[in-house]
Amino acid sequence: MKKLSRLIATAGVALAGALLAAPHAASAAASAQVPGAPMGVQQVRSAGTAGQTDVYWKPTTHATRYRVTVKDGAATVVSSLVPATQALTNGLHHLSVATPNACSTYKITVRAEDALGQGAQVTVTEKTLAPTIVTKARGYRGADRTRATFEMSAPQWKGYLVAAGGGATGDDLKKPTIAVTVKMTLVRLADSKVITTVSSTQSGWTTAKLGQQFTGLDTKRAYVLKVSTANGFGSCARQDGKILLNAAA
Repeated sequence: MKKLSRLIATAGVALAGALLAAPHAASAAASAQVPGAPMGVQQVRSAGTAGQTDVYWKPTTHATRYRVTVKDGAATVVSSLVPATQALTNGLHHLSVATPNACSTYKITVRAEDALGQGAQVTVTEKTLAPTIVTKARGYRGADRTRATFEMSAPQWKGYLVAAGGGATGDDLKKPTIAVTVKMTLVRLADSKVITTVSSTQSGWTTAKLGQQFTGLDTKRAYVLKVSTANGFGSCARQDGKILLNAAA
């Protein structure tokens, strides 16, 4: 009789364990249905409208919708929902989003979601239409202390080419053809007087340094060379640079 009681007790414990384990199995099965991050996410500036970007991504298993968010810094520019039932373009989902500011770098996030909003996401970067500032810039006086030379290298990002349709198209990063205009304004530091302004346009600019000389400078005064860059989409004041030239010792 004691043996029978022990068998009944053991069976009860096993059954209770099975009942407790069942929710875990159901939970694991449910979590397996949560969509993963979208694959093949890419962004392409519109060749027809420069202020728009076409976003593409592959269908994601278990996704019922996709949430596409565009941010300019901390500000959300666009937030759109694309149903998973959307007709595909060459096997890819597609959405055109607004990226209107030529001077903004946009973060575009594509999130695959199930009906409960669960899912994972991928973020890509859409660069500025206009170029960034020059790099490796410096200014120095020669043996003649009234003469100064300023040197600078090409911007890390030269922006987009203006497409034939009025939109934008990417340049060949290894062999660029884009023209970048560098505007240099020499200013006397003490009173902010503009001494002179010079512009130079470089096409296919890669490794060669741009140099500019100024003469007739006061040896007792410091100067600042204000530098801006522009392409077919203009320039960005937020990316202007300054190069200090100290007074002669």
